[in-house]
Amino acid sequence: MKLIIAEKPSLAKAIRDVVGKDYTVTNAFGHILEQAEPDEYTPADVPVNPKTGKKRWRLEDLPIFPQQWIKRPKPDAKDQLMKIKGMLKEATLVVNAGDPDREGQLLIDEILDYCGYRGPVQRVWLASLDETSVKKAFANLRDNKEYRTLSQAAEARSQADWVVGMNLTRAWTIRNSGLLSVGRVQTPTLALVVRRDLEIEQFKPRDFFEVIAHCRHQNGDFLAKWKPSANDGPGFDEEGRLVDRKLAESIAAKAAGQGKVCRYEAKDSKQSAPLPFSLSALQKAASAKFGMSANQVLETAQSLYEKKITSYPRSDARYLPEEQHSDAGRILSQLPVPDQLKAKVSANRKHAAWNTGKVTAHHAIIPTGDRAAGLTDAEQKIYDLIWKSYVALFLPDYLYKAISVQVDLGGEQWTASGRLDLDMGWKALYGASAADDDEDGDSEGKAKLPAMTAGDAIAGQKGEVQAKQTKPPARFTDGTMIEAMSNIHKFVTDAAAKAKLKETSGIGTEATRANVLETLVKRGFVERRGKQIISTAMGRSLIKALPADLTDPVTTARWEDHLSSIADGKLDPDKFMGAIQHMVREQLGKVTAGVSVSGGKSGGVTGGQKKAGPQCPDCKTATIILATKTGKPFVKCEKCGSAWWPDRNDPKKLGSKWEARK
Repeated sequence: MKLIIAEKPSLAKAIRDVVGKDYTVTNAFGHILEQAEPDEYTPADVPVNPKTGKKRWRLEDLPIFPQQWIKRPKPDAKDQLMKIKGMLKEATLVVNAGDPDREGQLLIDEILDYCGYRGPVQRVWLASLDETSVKKAFANLRDNKEYRTLSQAAEARSQADWVVGMNLTRAWTIRNSGLLSVGRVQTPTLALVVRRDLEIEQFKPRDFFEVIAHCRHQNGDFLAKWKPSANDGPGFDEEGRLVDRKLAESIAAKAAGQGKVCRYEAKDSKQSAPLPFSLSALQKAASAKFGMSANQVLETAQSLYEKKITSYPRSDARYLPEEQHSDAGRILSQLPVPDQLKAKVSANRKHAAWNTGKVTAHHAIIPTGDRAAGLTDAEQKIYDLIWKSYVALFLPDYLYKAISVQVDLGGEQWTASGRLDLDMGWKALYGASAADDDEDGDSEGKAKLPAMTAGDAIAGQKGEVQAKQTKPPARFTDGTMIEAMSNIHKFVTDAAAKAKLKETSGIGTEATRANVLETLVKRGFVERRGKQIISTAMGRSLIKALPADLTDPVTTARWEDHLSSIADGKLDPDKFMGAIQHMVREQLGKVTAGVSVSGGKSGGVTGGQKKAGPQCPDCKTATIILATKTGKPFVKCEKCGSAWWPDRNDPKKLGSKWEARK
């Protein structure tokens, strides 16, 4: 029996529909194995918490570094795992049909390892699920061993997250007597939000002025901005902004009268369509346009992929393999291109996006050409973004004249810039809204200016002083948060580190960033207010309490680089894990008494400096006096975790027992 194990039921169905006559097809449900709980690695004599039925958390048991990692079936997947195990006994060949990424590779490989399968294994790489793509993929099966380093990278990521999360969460929770969740990726991500929020709240706006001349030319009116000959003297701040109103008003008075055009340049320019979407670019666009969360975009794009109408969504690439350019005619013929643009679409056009050398494990997200019907509102919105980004590649460039004008009025120089549309090209696909502004949203230089010639007369009708204020950075949204995680170099001040991180580094991966953000929301560290993502009191307190190097996104970004190196076969995963363990040991050494975190859903304990308390009746060691969120004192043993209310009549004695939350 030739057995295909797909990552999930929908993928199994898509495969069965195409090659079901030649293979037996079964499926997992994503990861159906998970890392064992720390209880399986800690000493057998650790006391059990009667409320949870699990071993108590104790500092003396840390760090927990498993020598032999244990995986257990997820409770709701045991039956399916046993079914697969039975099928493997009859299999003469297995095809790994996990999603085409690190996690997809691991989740099938770990099933084979758990079940003890030792027969031949091949790998199918399914970037799209339409019939044509599935047939091509199965015609090009590879030896599964070629993808071993992908499994190693995914396993290293899983183990690193476990080691960091389990050890540091326990350490900080024990010290604060309230749950403090610490993670390799989530903590520095939270730090980005907290620091942005604090920067906004501490921002002090500064007044400055711009001077505008209202000009009239025989071909039309326009506005020009005063251009100072020097902006570092009296009346200007250190950023070169005009801050002296009297000076601004005196300049504005010169704008009335006769003048002339000193310089007029109209340069023929063109703009190609934007690159097609990676997942993070799609999340940014959908967040800005529709207010969708990063996780909503991921789930919707995944649904479109499983419906076979778009390619694999968890891609970090915005380029396409040149060998797929020949599919363009077939795909374009099935897309809802507006009638007025069909004649302009050319399947032979070769946009810069077609560059095999810049394609990573996956190419950009594109339509497959399969019919899209019965879509939900969210699916239709995301599908429209995807198919339009593909069609735009085959439309002409947007053509325009970039216009620059300099005017002499009252002995001062005034400038204006704009553009004159010649051919809307690919922008016509987007209508009035026009992806009209570039992806960064910049709209400067797009004003309409009349045609002029150097030496033409200008009438200055009046001058105007516009009062402005500096603005703080914007709050994060789902889209800009994902972008920040992808482009961590933008948040680094050290020039050498910035240059090194710019090319490859980010926090998390395309597949995990949305989940990290959702985790921060669920744990009460951040909250959504409309489109904005804002840190909570508990999130801010956590970042304030933790050592700076544990919240540093640069460290995490470099770890992600190491995981990529493991996937590329360039780094031994044992060396990576050794570095992670070293970091955890260092951080455990920094966990100090007297730090507490307050506020939020996790019920962190507040209070000031910890004080020594009476001896613990359970294990005969010293205790500490802490405080609840309301300030009520209680006594806790740091060794065994037992806790009591102080005696009302004598605070040096213990009263009734109380189970502190772990």
